Amino acid sequence: MTSGREIVVFARQDIPGEYVDRMRQMGVRCAIEPWDFTEPEPVPAADLSACEVILTTGLFDPLRILQKAPRVRWVHSISVGIDAFRRENLQLRELTVTNSKGCNSIPVAEHAIALMMALARGIPSIVRNQTARTWKAEPVKELHGSTVGLVGFGEIGMETARRCKSLGMRVLACRKNPDKSAGQPALADAVFGLDRLEDMLPQIDYLILALPLTDETRHLMDRRKFARLQTGCYLINVGRGDVVHEPALLESLSSGRLAGAALDVFETEPLPPHHPLWEFENVIVSPHRAYDSPRNPKRQMELFLHNLRCYLEGKPLRNVVDVHQGY
Repeated sequence: MTSGREIVVFARQDIPGEYVDRMRQMGVRCAIEPWDFTEPEPVPAADLSACEVILTTGLFDPLRILQKAPRVRWVHSISVGIDAFRRENLQLRELTVTNSKGCNSIPVAEHAIALMMALARGIPSIVRNQTARTWKAEPVKELHGSTVGLVGFGEIGMETARRCKSLGMRVLACRKNPDKSAGQPALADAVFGLDRLEDMLPQIDYLILALPLTDETRHLMDRRKFARLQTGCYLINVGRGDVVHEPALLESLSSGRLAGAALDVFETEPLPPHHPLWEFENVIVSPHRAYDSPRNPKRQMELFLHNLRCYLEGKPLRNVVDVHQGY
């Protein structure tokens, strides 16, 4: 139990008033100082010497403020990714780190399906023709009966698989530990280990990447992997940009091995204006918004408040992250 002393939460993003009120009812004081992560890191105005909990975005916040917060014991990331935490070697401190895994799974899965449908039905060409006032039929494909390969079969991958199944697609999945799929609903027709990814790639028409970024997954899709895809395959990436080796992606698009790509994440974000990916008519550039939904704040804050109550009661927290592994 942590009762008997005031618990201070420092939040680096806005929190709806109803959740601030609920924290007060739990005996928790919350200092809120939003940081627009497109701007330089601000110096905290609050005194962090008594702060035990930080609520922030692990994808962008390097947590340099820990130098001013010696009593912090738990950091919660609103984002699933904790890339910035890992860059700063947060694992060297004895902190509990949690993330919002599961809160964004539905919108990311819906975005992946939307991108896949757009590629299959030639939507980019249709929009260009409309802008040019050109009445022209474009080649299309049918998803029903096609095979999709999901690389990354956590909550996002499973939500995506459910939607692919409802479209009549054959679903192949790949994850680091395929045994974790044992006993789960039959969302995939087959599950491959990450070491067997090259066996899966030649069988698919659509490749959806929903992987975290780790030392093992960085540049996972390299020239060798792209060469294993059948000509005419489509790539959709809603995971991490660094999972794809961009020079190999550009070569696969230029050679025609890939029929097209829809990308929500990139090695450099925002995507530089002169980047060659902008030039391909068969590429959809989505500005890292797959996670976005008006329902996210409620899901994220309900998870955080659940964990905050567990923290106060000395119970295990949900979504504890191994910072060294990245998930």
